[in-house]
Amino acid sequence: MYDNNINTTPKVALFHDMSCFGRCALSVIIPIISALKIQPVMFPTALLSTHTGGFTDFTFLDLTEEIKKIIAHYEQLKIIPDCIYSGFLGSEEQIKIISDYIIKQKERGAYIFVDPVMGDNGRLYSSYTDQMKKGMINIAKSADIITPNITEAFFLLDMDYQKPPYGKDFIDGMLLKLFELFEYNIEKIIITSAVFNNGEYGVAYGENLTSQEIKTGYIFTQHHEKDYPGSGDIFSSILCGQLLNGVCLTDAIKSAVEFLNNVIEYTIKSGTPEREGLIFERFLGELT
Repeated sequence: MYDNNINTTPKVALFHDMSCFGRCALSVIIPIISALKIQPVMFPTALLSTHTGGFTDFTFLDLTEEIKKIIAHYEQLKIIPDCIYSGFLGSEEQIKIISDYIIKQKERGAYIFVDPVMGDNGRLYSSYTDQMKKGMINIAKSADIITPNITEAFFLLDMDYQKPPYGKDFIDGMLLKLFELFEYNIEKIIITSAVFNNGEYGVAYGENLTSQEIKTGYIFTQHHEKDYPGSGDIFSSILCGQLLNGVCLTDAIKSAVEFLNNVIEYTIKSGTPEREGLIFERFLGELT
């Protein structure tokens, strides 16, 4: 999509939270996007002392009011992003503000990448309400690509969560229902963290060729029992960056899956506590 020279470096607006400790959200997204030679433009949605997985008594500061100011300032500076990449959003009001911003930037030609961060392992996050879920669906309507994990796919479709494993026909059906939900306006849908009947684990994807033709496919990887916070952020950030750099969808997914698998294996061998996240820093050079 872009030639990465000094004059054409794309800008990506990042609507994500910042955890001061624990590798997830902006703390992993910024270095990965930068390593892929893309300029991050930050819109922090919340500030936490740590992420919420495995920590207690963490601090949480809702930055909705600051986002309003940041948007206004960037408009004044005429900072126009080439891509919007959204993730965890902190409140109903915040979702409405960001939805309006996304619609405006899409009209300007921005590529809209939505990771509908709402839950995992069959449960919505404790901070999420039904109204916030509806708001996330509304944001996704403007997206060019969405990357729900399997739990979030169930919630987007308002389906009762079913525990894995799943058949490919079932996942294909979910992909088709998601395209229908968004009236075939989305180009690409990726469902992550799916476990299949034959023991395979990986990513399912669908490409909207026309409203009458959806191409689906699968890319598999090793299933690790440990569950590291930030894994989805690493995957989506690499995918977003690779797509902006003109890599085709399947190669971009393969790149993200391979990187993530290598980092997980290294982190497991290191004995690092799960709640500290993945030791991705040592592998950033592989993305350049």
